[in-house]
Amino acid sequence: MRLAVVTQTRSRVGGLETYLEAVLPGLARAHTVAFFSVDGESAARGAVALPADVPAFSLDRTAADPVAALRRWQPDILFAHGLDDAALETEVLRVAPAVIVQHTFHGTCISSGKTMTWPAVTQCDRAFGSACLAMYFPRRCGGSNPLTMLRLYRTQAQRLRELQKAAAVVTLSEHMARELRRNGLRAERVHVVPPFVGACDAAPAAPASDVCRLLYVGRLEPLKGVDRLLLALAMVSDRLRRTVRLVIAGDGAERRRLESQAADICKSDRRLSVIFSGWQDDSGRTRLLSDTDALVVPSLWPEPFGLVGIEAAVCGVPAVAFATGGIPEWLREGENGCLAPAAGARPELLADAITRCAGSIETLTRLRSGARQSAARWTLDRHLSRLDAVFQQAAGSSLCAVPA
Repeated sequence: MRLAVVTQTRSRVGGLETYLEAVLPGLARAHTVAFFSVDGESAARGAVALPADVPAFSLDRTAADPVAALRRWQPDILFAHGLDDAALETEVLRVAPAVIVQHTFHGTCISSGKTMTWPAVTQCDRAFGSACLAMYFPRRCGGSNPLTMLRLYRTQAQRLRELQKAAAVVTLSEHMARELRRNGLRAERVHVVPPFVGACDAAPAAPASDVCRLLYVGRLEPLKGVDRLLLALAMVSDRLRRTVRLVIAGDGAERRRLESQAADICKSDRRLSVIFSGWQDDSGRTRLLSDTDALVVPSLWPEPFGLVGIEAAVCGVPAVAFATGGIPEWLREGENGCLAPAAGARPELLADAITRCAGSIETLTRLRSGARQSAARWTLDRHLSRLDAVFQQAAGSSLCAVPA
């Protein structure tokens, strides 16, 4: 089967590119594969490594026919991961039957955040539609510009139509599968393909009796909830009667504001230490995981899955998180970490969960063992096997005809 992997960028921006780099060798062993992207390599982070027999092509938005190279390659199936330009994405999806991986809430939410922030932070479980326009400003679902709201609404409506026409849509969690079915996708075209995690060469150092070591890994954006984590630190220190050290590994639009907030918090409470380490590659993340007691995932929005949690678990690091989106599908209270109620995204409830996780050396030791055991089932072989079944079904189904 000729399989065209289509994505926004070849640069290592985040989890999506890490995912593609991991699955491409297995896909190339089973299929003839080519890689298509809009953006090329970033000098800062390098490019997704491609197997030697996988060529790379560009989708040139400035060309008269942006998808000419894709059409010439004549794929049997598109393995599509979302493009920033919805109009270009529509052109791409007309070339061949598409298996779309739904990494976020494109097509089911105006802002893609699926979160209402007033009067309290709340996950949205509404189906996408015109009623969302009436809720957008009162419930503070996104920005404050009405023209931007209308533009985003039209874009997401277009994306939803493409999802509904796809040969298959893959999600990493049952939470996302329910979201798609709620928005009109036929159940037989929605497939949950559990993600995977690689091996870890390091194990966390022994817990310390005088310091609680916490780690956040991810983008620094408003819905990631790092500000709530910062507000929880003093409460954790009070309850554990220990100093608390938080390492924040990531970058994004909120970094400067969060650095200022952290500086104020640490200045007012000498028991607290917050270190911003910036974006980390695989070896950097492994090094940080080897010197932490718990990973904290304080996301306010309903995480489609929360892959960072099982990446930590394979290294023996338990997680603490708000119970949003797909997170409760891998994070089990008292087994491989601790959950805080999601409603309201209250810092004191996050502090409670951190305290339960790191409250004693005995508890941490048990949760570390549970984290490793839970991570064992998230294998690449299982993921690739299920993906291949989706490709075969999409290629062989009479429903896969590409709309004219």
